[in-house]
Amino acid sequence: MGTYDSELDLQLLAAQPVPVRQALFDEWTVPGQDSNQLYGRIRALLSGGGLTGSGWLDRLGGQAWLGFGRWSTLLVTFTRESLRTEYLAGRSHPAALATWRRTRIEFSFRDMGDEDAAMWPTVNVGEKWADRAIADIEAMSEERRSRWQALLSHCLLGADKARPTAAWQKSARALLDAVGVDEFTDRLDDWLPLVGLPRSLPLRMTTCCPGHIDDFPPRLADRHNVGVLWGLLWMRAMCPPSEETLRSLGHIAERAARKVPGHGPSSPKLANVAVAVLVDTEHPAALAQLARLASRLTYKSTLRIVEKGLTKHAEALGVGREDVEEMALPGFGLPLADKLGDCAYELEVRGIDAVVVWRNADGKVVKAPPAQVRKEHGEELKELKATVTDVGVTLIATRDRLEGLLRRDRTWTVEQWRERFLDHPLARTLARRLIWSVDGVACCWSGDALRTADDTVFEPTADATVRLWHPVDDPTSAPAWRDFLARHAITQPFKQAHREQYLLTDAERATGTYSNRFAAHIVRQQRLNALLSRRGWSYVQHRDNGASYDAPWVALADWGLRAELNIAGISDASVDGVFDTMVTDQLWFARDGRTPVPLEEIPPVVLSEVMRDVDLFVAAAGVGNDPNWFDGGPQGRYRDYWSQNSFGDLTPTAQTRREVLAELIPRLAIGSRCTVTDRFLEVRGDLHTYRIHCGSGNILIAPEDRYLCIIPDSAKAKEPEMFLPFEGDSRLAEIISKALLLAADKKIKDPVILRQL
Repeated sequence: MGTYDSELDLQLLAAQPVPVRQALFDEWTVPGQDSNQLYGRIRALLSGGGLTGSGWLDRLGGQAWLGFGRWSTLLVTFTRESLRTEYLAGRSHPAALATWRRTRIEFSFRDMGDEDAAMWPTVNVGEKWADRAIADIEAMSEERRSRWQALLSHCLLGADKARPTAAWQKSARALLDAVGVDEFTDRLDDWLPLVGLPRSLPLRMTTCCPGHIDDFPPRLADRHNVGVLWGLLWMRAMCPPSEETLRSLGHIAERAARKVPGHGPSSPKLANVAVAVLVDTEHPAALAQLARLASRLTYKSTLRIVEKGLTKHAEALGVGREDVEEMALPGFGLPLADKLGDCAYELEVRGIDAVVVWRNADGKVVKAPPAQVRKEHGEELKELKATVTDVGVTLIATRDRLEGLLRRDRTWTVEQWRERFLDHPLARTLARRLIWSVDGVACCWSGDALRTADDTVFEPTADATVRLWHPVDDPTSAPAWRDFLARHAITQPFKQAHREQYLLTDAERATGTYSNRFAAHIVRQQRLNALLSRRGWSYVQHRDNGASYDAPWVALADWGLRAELNIAGISDASVDGVFDTMVTDQLWFARDGRTPVPLEEIPPVVLSEVMRDVDLFVAAAGVGNDPNWFDGGPQGRYRDYWSQNSFGDLTPTAQTRREVLAELIPRLAIGSRCTVTDRFLEVRGDLHTYRIHCGSGNILIAPEDRYLCIIPDSAKAKEPEMFLPFEGDSRLAEIISKALLLAADKKIKDPVILRQL
């Protein structure tokens, strides 16, 4: 056949015997193949009838869906009929069945019937929880298996609704009774921890157009399975709750709301149903999960359900929503210590990490319990591991919430403060490392008492008001508190005594209602979006399509304000039209929607905290701090900007880092080889002298100021075990690591670095 098949060619093709047409069909129907000739040829092959789809289904099983070229649309009916024929003949094609189900959802082939919903397996293979469920059910007796299959099929019947109807719940109750509530909860509680983990079966999918194939994201949820989970979770809500289930629901919501690059959240629907079930569950652990999610989620739709749930519980208790979040914080039984066999363990909180310390029968610290203990106490170890994970994520969420309170107008009575923070089993690991203002007196816990900056023991009165201390409120005392932290070796969970202070400048008084302090910075939009979400700002990625987009903004409800940062796309739009780089512009505040507010009227704490956020955005998302952009990016257009920001004047954050380095470096073994200058940490190696910028962490080789590119992952020197005054500054640790590496430059073995030296 030629480049273009004539009608006679196609007629001859259709007239070929079945074996010939079958062989050609199997050769040409390759998922992902792109050819203008295929449509007519496959239509001709199918027109003669008699073809079997077994081989086609085997080839289809590795695809995300049936939609990789015009010719593939011919196979919609053929695929459906082949699946049905093979299934009735007792031949299983679970991967192809999964592909077909995803196709029906993705391309809205709703009119093709629901026969595939009745085929086993009811859930799509390829996700770890689904694989476990299939294996468990297939191992059952025929009678039990049929009951479970009926239950799973029912799960899909209401999946297009936000909440189950009364009729659905009535049928679900009968199916639960048939399976057995205890068996159902035991099985489901075993499957739920696996929901949201990376796929077990890799898939391929068409991207922008036929012939352009890519890997299906391993953490992107299977939409058919989400429908089954919708029903399973609501059925679980009809059974007695357990802490294990509620913990799993919290993890599912977090995983499902997490963004998959290029696709958005993994599954907003799954995140929403997991949270909705938590809201409907009357159990302290459900409330604790909602409180944790309030600080962890960034996807607005799901976060709104969390906030409504917390408000609902607050109204029921007659307290404020924030009070509910604080009251719901679990203590996890801390301090947690026990024995398993002849091994003792203790859960320790180190900074914002939870670790288990094991000791053998002789009291010696060991890395892990012996095999005998793991064999005899498997369930206890599993539960301990889950608790450690929960403590860790709760610590991070609590740390983030506490830091967010620095821009809030939040106060407590002394009784509330002690119960929720200072004496709380978990919160105190953070709260006792922070500085608090009690009726205007700043104090911090040290030893066994609250103390002022001069170490005087302080005892609050019962009627005092407590709030978090901020250095903007008392700038002159910040140095004394830094000395206090060093004297007592207290590492704060976030910068507080060392926190940067952003005070109003004369230029900002002149502009009146806006600040240009952070204008004209070039930032990577994807990185910016992640930072905005993490800090509680709202933003929709800008595309190169001429549409109007809102600027990034953050609500400051306590003050009746809203802050906005103007940005614009400048170039380098990706394939889907999303700008890669953006340029920043004015920062301004508004009241009543869009009414600009003079900067002099903004409370100093609010101004400082918002500006600190924006400084973080332009520093962490800016191309000037990215060593991969030392060549200036596409066509070198940002080379001057990159050089200026990589080695220029220090921002307030970088100035704080420089001050800390000046205190820390002399304590290291390499201290005699180092000098802190106005912008750099200079390190004298055996081969060269190196200048590490205190802001970007980028390096110049003196005296010619030749750029040395060291990606952080290639700086292999071990970070020293030393006191740091605060956690959370990864750039500080990176600079110290690079200094250790370069001070011993003769020992460097990395070939990429050696070529530059």
